Amino acid sequence: MEGYIYILLAGKDFLNTRELLLGSYMMKMGLGNLILTLLFTSLMAILSVWYLTKNLRELVHATRRFQQGDLEYRIKDAEKSDLATVTTTFNEMADTILADMNKLQSVESLRRELIANISHDLRTPLAIIQGYIETLQIKGNELTQEQKDHYLNTIENGSKRLGKLITQLFEYSKLEANQIEPKKEPFLISELANDIYSNYAILAQKKNIQLDLNMDDDLPLVFADISLVERAIQNLMDNALKFTPNDGTITIGILKKNEHVEINIKDSGPGIQTENQALIFERYRQTKSGKKNEGAGLGLAIVRKIVELHNSTIKVDSVPNDGAKFTFTLPIHGIHQNISLSS
Repeated sequence: MEGYIYILLAGKDFLNTRELLLGSYMMKMGLGNLILTLLFTSLMAILSVWYLTKNLRELVHATRRFQQGDLEYRIKDAEKSDLATVTTTFNEMADTILADMNKLQSVESLRRELIANISHDLRTPLAIIQGYIETLQIKGNELTQEQKDHYLNTIENGSKRLGKLITQLFEYSKLEANQIEPKKEPFLISELANDIYSNYAILAQKKNIQLDLNMDDDLPLVFADISLVERAIQNLMDNALKFTPNDGTITIGILKKNEHVEINIKDSGPGIQTENQALIFERYRQTKSGKKNEGAGLGLAIVRKIVELHNSTIKVDSVPNDGAKFTFTLPIHGIHQNISLSS
């Protein structure tokens, strides 16, 4: 039995066809891989952008919430965010804005209260002055000279009270608006104390009040605004005279305390209730003392503002029915100034 073996040798056409088919297959494979790669890359890009902008979108959302009036909204765990600096800054900014808004609301409330109190305090002396003037105009010929003198004295006192109130309002408004810059200089507090003691001795004598000056020897120079310090002490003295009864005592104390000089005014008036002692330095705050209060309640508020301008604080020590003592300090000249220059 015979057999035959056929051997086919690749010809040129066969090789061309094979290469064409192989190239087409590789192209399809490459195109498929390219498409898969592009899809995977796009998906990864979308996920990456979504992840990376998550905190940014939260920041935008928080900003819109805040803009729409949700002032309490804050970004949670802001310090752990990828944008920690920005998110914590947003939270701090929101806290600051909210605090400022609350402060403005408080100021607005105080402004309304201030206007109401001013209106009341201005109306009272004006009504008194107007009433007595009308009486003089209508019944001038029917009044005795003694009555006319009484009416004129009442009008004069009302005018003085009105002028004092307007001066206090103007002075306090300038202090509140930081329009007064203290002109600090070295001066002898002992000389100022002696001048104030002499000026108020006559006023105290009219009420049979004993006025004492308790002052250390060889007091050093203090560094402060002499006119503002004088104004503060005068307001404290006016307050003491107003609330000290006849035959009472007022003591002015000027004492050296380490690197400061202490100024205190002590009276023997009715004193101040403990719960009211933190309020008396607020404007238009007055405590009941069993007598008719005068003035607008700005005297002690002005004192506090002046003392704060000297980087000090005004304190009150009082026991009901045992008087009150107001104290503040001034720096000794040369001590704190040298420290600030060296630092």
